[in-house]
Amino acid sequence: MARDLIVIRTKPGESAGAWTKVKSRVRVLVNWMLLQAGEMIPFTQKKHVFYRLMGVKIGKNVQIMPNVFFDIFFPENISIGDNVVIGIGTFMACHEFNPEEFRYGKITIKKNALIGARSFILPGVTIGENSLVAAQTVVHKDVPDNVIAFGSPLQFKERNPPQAKPGEVKKARK
Repeated sequence: MARDLIVIRTKPGESAGAWTKVKSRVRVLVNWMLLQAGEMIPFTQKKHVFYRLMGVKIGKNVQIMPNVFFDIFFPENISIGDNVVIGIGTFMACHEFNPEEFRYGKITIKKNALIGARSFILPGVTIGENSLVAAQTVVHKDVPDNVIAFGSPLQFKERNPPQAKPGEVKKARK
């Protein structure tokens, strides 16, 4: 399925400034400051205050690791479901520049998903429930429910999540 994006056509070389047609420079600056403030807090649950002030929708029991970059132009287009883990250094871009157009769209991460470290999530995609995005994966299309997303090009493998109870310790397979 194609990504759902809003497109603003520009003259060649002018796409980087097209966001000013739909966003206030002051609001983008405030979002950048809130993102920096959130990054100064080492505790994953306390950062949420700053990210929510940016406009990011964050569910319950969400863990956001350090150095996660939320789009400063359109953070209100990011929706994160309950029980999600977002790995260190993940980049969520709700916009993209091309030579003759500026495009932006929503990013939706459904409940119980895990986004691996240093992943890059492009605009206009949904990551399904109980899905796992492997570390350093570029997500350029929708990820179905209950899969592992990995590789370049992006591939999917069915996932059988572990059925451990909270607090239970299980030995990992080697």
